Amino acid sequence: MKKSIIILGLLFFTLIAKAQENEKHEFRVGYSDATFLIMGTGISNAFGDAIVSGIYGAKIDNAEDSTLGMFEIGYRNRISERLKIGVDVSYLRTDKSFETKLPNSGGIEHNKRRAQYFLVLPTIEFSYVRTSFINFYGSAAAGIIMMQTKEIDNTNAYTDNATAFGFQVNPVGLRVGKKLGGFAELGFGYKGIIVVGISYKL
Repeated sequence: MKKSIIILGLLFFTLIAKAQENEKHEFRVGYSDATFLIMGTGISNAFGDAIVSGIYGAKIDNAEDSTLGMFEIGYRNRISERLKIGVDVSYLRTDKSFETKLPNSGGIEHNKRRAQYFLVLPTIEFSYVRTSFINFYGSAAAGIIMMQTKEIDNTNAYTDNATAFGFQVNPVGLRVGKKLGGFAELGFGYKGIIVVGISYKL
């Protein structure tokens, strides 16, 4: 009986050690610049403001833009020595406040415009070089982006929702660390050019 308990105990701890060695699950928290989304929002805002000024003769003044960048959480499952699959969920908010000087009444309208973006991107990751401490890899992701734009003036509020195709390709990625590590990625897509963060393996 004692031998059986000892054998079962050894087997149990061996399995735990093996599972820890495999480290199949990885959870990530990251930040990205979202350059192209922010630029696109700025161009869209400028285009909309130009239309308002051209049609109604209103003057846009004292404009202020702000954003904290894009934040994300993610998960990876290692299905082979070099291949991982997973998903990233990202969020970006941009805010703009400005004044519209009305040509007829001479009054001033105070406007606020907020755009929110949610990305859900299933991701595949391939390791070029992988050791216990360093992982040099590339990744590609494709999914959806959900957008909501809300504008408020002195008397009204307008909301617009849209869903579109989203993607991100990061051919260069580097993770340094064992269970807990930091990573940096370079690429192109809705997350932007640079993605940085930390991840933890189980």
